[in-house]
Amino acid sequence: MTSQTDITQEQIYQKSIELSQESPGIIPFMEDEVQRFEVESASFQAGEQDNTVFTPFRLRQGVYGQRQADVQMIRVKIPGGILTAEALTVLGDIAERYAPLKKGHITTRENIQLHHIPLPECPDVLRLLSTAGLTSREACGNTVRNVVGSPVAGVCPDEVFDPTPYLTAYVRFGVRHPITQGFPRKFKTAFTGCDSHDTVAAAIQDLTYVSQIKVVDGETKRGFKVFVGGGTSIMPRLAKPLYEFLPEDDYLRLALAIWTVFNNADMLRKNRMMARLKVLIDRIGLDAFREMVEAELEQIGPIDAKPLMTSEVTQREIPPKLTAVATNGQNSGGEYGYWKATNVSPQQQDGYYMILVKPERGDLSPEQFHGLADLVGRYTGGRVTCTQEQNLVLRWVPEGSLHDVWEALGAIDLAEPGATHITNVVSCPGTDSCKLGITSSMGLAKAIRGELGSWGDDLLHDEGVQKIRIKMSGCPNGCGLHHIANIGFHGAAVKGPDGQQIPAYELFLGGNYGDNRVEDSQIGTRIPKVKVPAKLVPTVVKEVVTYYKEHRQDEQERFNQFLNRVGVEELTGVALKAQEAAESADAGSYMYFDWERTNLYKVERGEGECAV
Repeated sequence: MTSQTDITQEQIYQKSIELSQESPGIIPFMEDEVQRFEVESASFQAGEQDNTVFTPFRLRQGVYGQRQADVQMIRVKIPGGILTAEALTVLGDIAERYAPLKKGHITTRENIQLHHIPLPECPDVLRLLSTAGLTSREACGNTVRNVVGSPVAGVCPDEVFDPTPYLTAYVRFGVRHPITQGFPRKFKTAFTGCDSHDTVAAAIQDLTYVSQIKVVDGETKRGFKVFVGGGTSIMPRLAKPLYEFLPEDDYLRLALAIWTVFNNADMLRKNRMMARLKVLIDRIGLDAFREMVEAELEQIGPIDAKPLMTSEVTQREIPPKLTAVATNGQNSGGEYGYWKATNVSPQQQDGYYMILVKPERGDLSPEQFHGLADLVGRYTGGRVTCTQEQNLVLRWVPEGSLHDVWEALGAIDLAEPGATHITNVVSCPGTDSCKLGITSSMGLAKAIRGELGSWGDDLLHDEGVQKIRIKMSGCPNGCGLHHIANIGFHGAAVKGPDGQQIPAYELFLGGNYGDNRVEDSQIGTRIPKVKVPAKLVPTVVKEVVTYYKEHRQDEQERFNQFLNRVGVEELTGVALKAQEAAESADAGSYMYFDWERTNLYKVERGEGECAV
């Protein structure tokens, strides 16, 4: 067998393109890569290979180092967030057999992460993933990361056209491409067919395609509105419009041109921590960037995307037959009625519905994976989609099956209502596993959910309150999407009166995406020079929300509208009061302990691998 070390990257890429024609998944599996991973891993563990050489290789395989020694996180790359019943079954099997905590985690990029896996077991996991058309290839590292797609693509009533086939071709075109293997940093992409609302956090991507229709000489043409240069972290930026209408025939040409400009930007390689497309555009300006892209386009001939669009197994959805609505399915009262009102919405196809499934903190147990696989096989069109809110969407559910699905979800503890309400708290893993984590963001998410559960109906069931979105990250990097939350937090630390560290959070107010067009997204305003102790964050959330409810003009004034009218300064005092409590905390008191932790808090950050 010819080793991958004996062939060029171009040859590997061409083999990948050929395999994609018959691949059961969007990204073709290559056994040679796993065999090389086994060899390289053994060499590294034997001390024969330096970490600086092995780590970039490992990351391209989607295997990421954790803060815990000798274990890895495998990030399963889920293009478009699309999972079949077979994929759910395999993920459940892996979570049961290989993940010590017996769970998989849905990320805000529609990936599935599996944690605490020893390095020698990683090849077995990668092979098992391939049996369901899954792979972790280029889910990490300086590559084109997972391409997010709308979880309601093809079924949303407001969709211009379904971009999923275009997403599929883009993924296959980019994976293993010689240009994408050594970018200055990671590159994030999104596709959405909905111009009136945002389901993919389009404004914080490096590159976003939004479906558009244009009439040219009396003929209807497909194309895309294109945005570039979005991102979060310590330098949050909203993506800028590059083209109002790009013909569909040019979208892969444009991708290659942008990749080339990004890859050739030597200024970005001098400091990997600043090596993002948003930085390049900041430095040279959007007009200059467009000129560079168009210069590259002149050198790129036509690229036919159609051969790369097919993905029979992954994309095929066969709607169940419509049946009569049972009496219990018509019942709009009780727990079922509330769940139906908050988690169910009609598709563009008459008689069929979408169901939002709300796993707590984005975590799924083996039993839940397997239960969902059964549901997908019995009641849907054959697949489920992940969302950037760490939820799942069941599609093509006949109206007559809604009550049955609710009961089946309840049996696996996934029938919680309010999937689009304030209780859907979003969090990154934080110090549970991430080397860069400063605080236990997952612990805080659970604490906030507990706080929300203690509110009375007058506050929790208020329509304006329910529409508030809360997100948190364990560090400033923003994996929990806190920058674009109505109320966002990122991990920090503050000193108590004895000089010892207390876990804390910086507070962001007024971020937004989802409700409006990409152009209307907002980065939240950071409350300056204030850090809220972690143990007081749930109380601060209640005070902020209560202040909004009591001081808004009327019930129609939403949270961000309220902030735009009164300013965030009105709420600075709430956060400042919490910080002052830390300054007078008794040594060793509860504030010195992070959520879900029993040891005194201390900032312990390792070297992250995002910029390796």
